[in-house]
Amino acid sequence: MHTARKWRDELNIGIGLIDNQHKIIFDLINDLGNASEAMADKKVIDTLFDVIENYVFRHFEAEEELIAPHAGALEHTLEHYTLFKEFKKLRLSFRNRISVDNAVHGFLEQWFVQHISQSDKPLFARIAQGGGTPTERGVDEYPQEQQERRRHKRIHQKKITDNTILASCYNASTLRNSQATLMDISLGGIRFESDKPHQRGDLLVIQCTIGRSFKMKEKVRIVNSHDQAYGAEFIGLSPATEKFLVELYGAVNIRNF
Repeated sequence: MHTARKWRDELNIGIGLIDNQHKIIFDLINDLGNASEAMADKKVIDTLFDVIENYVFRHFEAEEELIAPHAGALEHTLEHYTLFKEFKKLRLSFRNRISVDNAVHGFLEQWFVQHISQSDKPLFARIAQGGGTPTERGVDEYPQEQQERRRHKRIHQKKITDNTILASCYNASTLRNSQATLMDISLGGIRFESDKPHQRGDLLVIQCTIGRSFKMKEKVRIVNSHDQAYGAEFIGLSPATEKFLVELYGAVNIRNF
C-alpha cells in the first residue's frame, strides 16, 4: 500500500493559474494510482485516464500560450509532446491489462513532479527575471499545427517512409470501396487523398501497410474535406495501432534531433 503523495509548496511556480492546474493534475494522478491499487472496476480507471488526458492537454495548451513569446518556448512545447507520449504508454499498459498501480505512483514523481521542478520552475523564473526574452522561432515543419493547437501531433508520410502509403477504403455509409493515399497520421486520426468522394460524417474502414511491416486496419469518421483531401478521426483506436504510433512519435523525434 502506497502512501498518497501530497502537494509540496516548493513545487509552486508563482503563477496562480498554472499552480492550481498542477495541483489538480497531481490529485487526479494520485486518484488514478489509488484506484488501480484498490483494483477498481476497469471502466472507473479508464474514465480517470480520460479525465487526466483531457485536463493535461488543456493545461499544456494554457502553459504554452503563456510562454509562447519567450525564449525556450519551442523546446518546452516539444517536452510536452514527450510527456504526453509517456502518458499514452502508461494508458496502453493498462489496456494491455498490465498492473499500473506502481507505475502510476512512479509516474507522478518522475514524470509530473520532475517536469515541474526541472523545467517549469526554471523557465518561469527566467521569464519573471526578464531572461526569457522573446526570440525568433525556428522554421516549424508543421506551421499549421501551431495555429490550430492540435491535440495530436501529425506525422507526415515522408517522415515515415519514402514510399507512397496506399490504403483501401470501405465506406460503410455508401457501401462503396475506394483507394486512398495516406498524407499524415496522428493518434487522433488520418489525413488522406481519395479517388472517390466522401461526405462529412461517413464511416470508413481503412486498411494499409505503414513502414516495412505494420498492417493497420481501423475505423474512421470523415470530419472535414478539401478538394480530394479528407481528414478523419479514429473510432476506437486499436491497442496495436496506438502502440505503433506512440513508438513512431519517438522514432520521428529522434531522427529530427
